[in-house]
Amino acid sequence: MEEDMEDLFNFSFISDNLTFLLNSTYDFYSPNDSTKALIPFIIVCLVGLLGNILVLSIILWSKKMWRTMNVFVFCLALGDLLYMLCLLILVIELMSPLGTFLCILYWILTALTTFSDVYFLAIMSISVFLQMYFPAFSKKLGIKVAAVTSLGIWIMSLLLAIPFFVYAHVDEYSNCLIHWPDNFWNIVFTSYRFALAFLAPLILITVFLILTQCRVRRQDQTMDSTMTVVKEDVVMIMVLSLIFIIFWLPTHVLEIMSGLTSDRQFSDGSYYAISIVPYLKSCVYPFVYGFLSRGFKHWYNRIFCCRKVHEGDGPQKDSERQEDKSTAC
Repeated sequence: MEEDMEDLFNFSFISDNLTFLLNSTYDFYSPNDSTKALIPFIIVCLVGLLGNILVLSIILWSKKMWRTMNVFVFCLALGDLLYMLCLLILVIELMSPLGTFLCILYWILTALTTFSDVYFLAIMSISVFLQMYFPAFSKKLGIKVAAVTSLGIWIMSLLLAIPFFVYAHVDEYSNCLIHWPDNFWNIVFTSYRFALAFLAPLILITVFLILTQCRVRRQDQTMDSTMTVVKEDVVMIMVLSLIFIIFWLPTHVLEIMSGLTSDRQFSDGSYYAISIVPYLKSCVYPFVYGFLSRGFKHWYNRIFCCRKVHEGDGPQKDSERQEDKSTAC
């Protein structure tokens, strides 16, 4: 057991630690105890799946939700849905060891969503920046350009994630892990992931949000419908970015510390607690959409509060209708 714990710290992704700990719990304790250890992950998985399916369904169902910003929200929700499927695969792994195909698929989805999440936040911040500083150009972009841009982000994220799922394999204990050639490459790719999937995009988001907020304050007296939508989008992006930092920073810190030293820094319980934190982000985001977006709040009230909503009370305001008309075929 001690030798296995030493091997544990040679892996960079926090999910490696989670996989090992859950399998060790399953082997060492009784089935009832191991099942109790999985309950928080099962609950998080169910809440995340249902919440993001709801967000995707609302955007697809209501044409009034079809605007540029919601294209990126759709992609965020899709990424979170895939991330919840990764958590589901982890839970299934306890019941039946994963084959090589499912193991590689798990790491493809995990690495893909890890990179794509923050880049969609970045493109959302760029979108509101263009809407404030170059409104005419922003209207010409429209939904189709947003969809093509989103596809480009998915492809770029997949390319950035290649090193992580290339080294994925099933070890002799039937654990689906990433095994770097040596500790040097472990440190290199941990730093690579921290820089490209966390630090650099967040710096970009911060710069564009500050510039956008400066222009919003200058034109705040106009209080037209376009300005109201932009302010709403800026607040939502700021909150989503802050949540992303809160839920992902502990993971990156843990990975960097584990990569720089072979000594054990935290207890099993600490790894267990920190490992679930990134998954919680996927559960929180659907609630944020409902609180900060009038469009989602409209549909949440209609679904959960059974409120009768008139056609004219929809979430799409005049500025959004103008945007749709300008981008219509």
